[in-house]
Amino acid sequence: MKVGSLFTGAGGLDMAVEQVTGATPAWFVEFDPNPSRVLARHWPQVPNYGDVTAVNWKEVAEVAPVDIVTAGYP
Repeated sequence: MKVGSLFTGAGGLDMAVEQVTGATPAWFVEFDPNPSRVLARHWPQVPNYGDVTAVNWKEVAEVAPVDIVTAGYP
């Protein structure tokens, strides 16, 4: 299973989801540079789409479909 993560922060929720369900991240959406560096270090192969308002969701759905969407609202 694959997870898409909105407002990801440093990925704490994503680590918990992975631990409980076994699902792995397909993509992140986090614009803050500090947590984005943490994400890049822990999941270097997973794209971070940055600003949620600038994402082409049709393209993301075609390229990296997910089974679960998580969100850590600001």
